[in-house]
Amino acid sequence: MRRIGRAVGAAVFLVCCAGGCSTEPGAGNAEPGAGSSRHSPAPLPPTEPGIGLPLDAYETSPEEQGRSDRAQAALERACLARFGLRWEGPGRTALETGRRMALSRQAARLGVVDPEHAERHGYHPPPWSTYDPRVAALLDQHRDIPPAVRKVLHGLVTEAGGRPVPRNGCRGEAARRLVRGAPSADRNLPGRLAEQAAAASLRDPRLSAVLRDWRSCMAGAGRRYDSPQAAAHDPRWKRDRDPTEEEIAVAVADVRCQGKVRYLPTLVDVTAGHQRELISRHATGLGRLKRLKDVRAENVAEALAAQPSAPGPSQEGGRDGTG
Repeated sequence: MRRIGRAVGAAVFLVCCAGGCSTEPGAGNAEPGAGSSRHSPAPLPPTEPGIGLPLDAYETSPEEQGRSDRAQAALERACLARFGLRWEGPGRTALETGRRMALSRQAARLGVVDPEHAERHGYHPPPWSTYDPRVAALLDQHRDIPPAVRKVLHGLVTEAGGRPVPRNGCRGEAARRLVRGAPSADRNLPGRLAEQAAAASLRDPRLSAVLRDWRSCMAGAGRRYDSPQAAAHDPRWKRDRDPTEEEIAVAVADVRCQGKVRYLPTLVDVTAGHQRELISRHATGLGRLKRLKDVRAENVAEALAAQPSAPGPSQEGGRDGTG
């Protein structure tokens, strides 16, 4: 899988909720409500948190992301209403995407460490993960936004119904509202520091000793790889296909050897130590980011408390988005 701290791209709707908004009109489209999709829904991700690391305190958690996405949608609907436009907003599956992406990052950052996962999926992501291209395709099933709604939502016009359209449309206005009163901060800082901690961990003699033992264990099983990451990224494993018997056999041997040499607890302990060191060295920047995170949480709570009940399909405007 991916090394700890591996940065991944986010959907435009997710980026908007983090406070920076794209005006790309094809992003964040609405989708049919539950049960009306043309495809079976992707399996739901787990609700329990994964293994935590110190820098997680400065990242948006999966549950926080879910709340932020719902608040973003509520503010977009309220903004559109000022122009006499009704829109259901993103459907349930789209609103789940941000939380699912955050959980997928958490699950991937330590690699394959669970025996049951290795036996069932090899080095493939779990069936609910957005790293699985089949899941990404399911989450992308949207319908078109009515043209009048699209123009105001994405700021493709400067005026509608005699009213000026906000900069970057209702989507941009909602994103700015969620960070109102928050200090400017480098939201990419935790990811960069996580990458630095991961690199330092690979050079740490404590982890190096464990990896030597892991290689010896794997050699005894007839498998020769430099590290669990090398085994996971063997080019023979095709991510767009089901895992082969050989992939599963390697993954099972890998996880068994990890358990014998205490790879996971050592990796977590060493990485956490390097993260704490970096946190102390970047206290000012991380402090600003923590304040931004706290203010955004307050704004999210306010937006969710103020939202009316979302309109059902029978209340949605026509193809032109009007009531």
